[in-house]
Amino acid sequence: MKKTDAVILRQSIAKLHDLFRETATSLPDMPNIDISVRENRILALICMMTEEKPEGIALKELATAMKLAPATVSELVDNLVNKNLLVRVQNPNDRRAIQITLSQYGQKLVDDSLRSIDDLCEKLLSGLSPAEQKALLGGLSKVADGL
Repeated sequence: MKKTDAVILRQSIAKLHDLFRETATSLPDMPNIDISVRENRILALICMMTEEKPEGIALKELATAMKLAPATVSELVDNLVNKNLLVRVQNPNDRRAIQITLSQYGQKLVDDSLRSIDDLCEKLLSGLSPAEQKALLGGLSKVADGL
């Protein structure tokens, strides 16, 4: 029985997801922290968003980016604050507003995870010829743009 392209893509994505998650959580000095998929997504988003806004991200901005209710995101942020991965800081321009940033510990965790995943990606791509790498990355880029 021949697999359809959609099945091959779905299975490949699932395998890569599992491999990336396993790689990111098996770092030698990675503490045994239970992080949900949504919490992991928040860490990644805050990491990306604070590149442009190092002072921090408002909860409402984060909720909009995640397409979740602010109350849901607030609960997830509370969990990550309790795990010492995020910190809430007061907005210097508005004392009522709170901004969210990665803690030092959270930043180290994200940096180590990304470095580990980047190493894995390089290893996976090294098994392909330069032409295959270009074709794969070009195709994945188009898929990502379509999302």
